[in-house]
Amino acid sequence: MPDTPATTRRQHVVLLSFPEPLSTADEEKLRSMIAAWPDTIGTMTECRLGRDPTGARTRGYSHLLHTVFPDTATLAAYIEHPAHVEVVEFLDARRCTRLAFDFALDAATDFTS
Repeated sequence: MPDTPATTRRQHVVLLSFPEPLSTADEEKLRSMIAAWPDTIGTMTECRLGRDPTGARTRGYSHLLHTVFPDTATLAAYIEHPAHVEVVEFLDARRCTRLAFDFALDAATDFTS
């Protein structure tokens, strides 16, 4: 697949796995921190956080974070933003394993457009 221009929209997906289930308070804190991103970071066009209801096919990953950014530079700025760093530190303190995947949203990857 050829390289895509830096101006192409980028999807950023992160799977989260915790060694122990989050407490109710930690679950609420994680959700509130991420829910604030559209206002505090403001660069994403989509932001979702969900849990698989059964865990039957997740191989230990309990949460999925889905975000979309207008371009590569905006995704890079998000990675460095203090609100994002705060969530990373929160996850690290809970020994969260993360699996992140970024890709361009273009005619080669988006089959609904």
